[in-house]
Amino acid sequence: MNIMEKNKLAVIISEDKHLGHIAGLIKAAAKKGGDISVSVFITDKGVFLTENKEFISLLKELGGIIDNISVCEHSCNVNGVVFLDEIFNYSSQFENAKIINELKENDRALLL
Repeated sequence: MNIMEKNKLAVIISEDKHLGHIAGLIKAAAKKGGDISVSVFITDKGVFLTENKEFISLLKELGGIIDNISVCEHSCNVNGVVFLDEIFNYSSQFENAKIINELKENDRALLL
């Protein structure tokens, strides 16, 4: 690994549960002093979290740690989620595949 290259953590959120665990994981990555690049992809029932003010506040608070927060637009449509916030990148499952495909040997992906 290149000395300048950060390890990556991909957090895939597919349920609207475990807010405390999600916050803990991202905060733990933050304590690594910027050595970890975090990407978040929200899909399926997880899109309901995009309407949760506590979740949005947490992500905004940790915004400097998270490189990318993408939300599956199709999942929003299917689940009737209409509240849109500028913090989220509304995209397709292609973004999810791209995040996972870019992971290297020492990187990690978590499905919550």
